[in-house]
Amino acid sequence: MSEVRPQVVWQGSLFDDADPERAPMSFEGLRRDDLDATSWLDVVPSWVPDHADLFDWLLAEAPWQQRTRTMWDNEVLEPRLVAGIPTPFPDRIAELVAPLDVRYGVRFDSCLVNLYRDGSDAVAWHADTVRKVLTNPLVATVSLGARRSFLVRPAGGGSVARRYNPGEGDLIVMGGAMQHDWHHTVPREKSASGARMSVTLRHSRPAG
Repeated sequence: MSEVRPQVVWQGSLFDDADPERAPMSFEGLRRDDLDATSWLDVVPSWVPDHADLFDWLLAEAPWQQRTRTMWDNEVLEPRLVAGIPTPFPDRIAELVAPLDVRYGVRFDSCLVNLYRDGSDAVAWHADTVRKVLTNPLVATVSLGARRSFLVRPAGGGSVARRYNPGEGDLIVMGGAMQHDWHHTVPREKSASGARMSVTLRHSRPAG
């Protein structure tokens, strides 16, 4: 796959409302939402105060690609762009990883950034494939740019159990057995106000 240069609707100044008095990447205000006895999500609003600047940096510097997938024997383009950030992480990503490593006791060593250019871009119901190699993996996602729906439901299907609307630097950490027992999605959304980016961090080794 060759790199692509994304063209998006993004006005960082509309979202760049960082509080200069707030410590960056602070876990103050963290809320834990239990899905069941073994699965949970941690939610921290405005975790990245300079979220608009990080969005602009990734938009310009990340190695964006558009992957294909097979559907009904046909190769189709995925409805979003992705960028893998290799290790050693650049400083902007390392600044995100360091406090997460300390708080959750793992080493986040994988970073994949998804770019939802507008409301037509989406990702279907799924669980992260890291569940195939790790028991109860942690997956941390920082949402940048416009807010988009993030929905959660049981892996076996059924109604939506949780609805979130992350963006503008919010952090969501999925933990416990969530990747085994629950699915999540970013659905298409006609009312989306602009581009949304998710910086997703994973670890390849268990805690401890």
